[in-house]
Amino acid sequence: MIKPSALILAIMMLASCQNAEELKSEQYFVEGYQLYTTHCANCHQPDGKGMSNLYPPLAGSPALTNKALISCVIKNGMRDTIQVNGKVFSRPMPANPKLTEIEIAEIVSFVSMKWGKDSTYTKIETVQAALQGCKTY
Repeated sequence: MIKPSALILAIMMLASCQNAEELKSEQYFVEGYQLYTTHCANCHQPDGKGMSNLYPPLAGSPALTNKALISCVIKNGMRDTIQVNGKVFSRPMPANPKLTEIEIAEIVSFVSMKWGKDSTYTKIETVQAALQGCKTY
C-alpha cells in the first residue's frame, strides 16, 4: 500500500518537471473549461458540437484560429448570420459584459486547445489588444 506522503511527493516531483508555460496552459485550460461549462455549454454544448440548426459548433470551426474574433464575440456577443462547417446560423449570441479579460483568455484557451489545433494558452495581452479593437458582429 502506498503511503499518502509518498503519493504527494511523487505528484510534486511530476509537477516540478513541467515548465511555467506548460503549467499556465494547464491552468487556463482547466479554468476555461469551468467558465465554458457555466457560460457557453448550454448553447454550444459540452462537446462543442452546437445545437442542431440553432447554435453553431465550435468543434471544427475555422473561427477558432482567430483569437481576436473569439474574444470580441465572447465579450460583446454577435448578431451576424454566420456559416460554420457548411451550415448557416442566424441566432444572435448574447454579450457577456461581466466576464473579465482573464476569464475571456481562459475560455479562448480552452476552446482553442480543445477543438482547435492550439497547444498553448491565450495570453491576457492577446485578449486585451483584441478587445480594444473589437468590431460589432
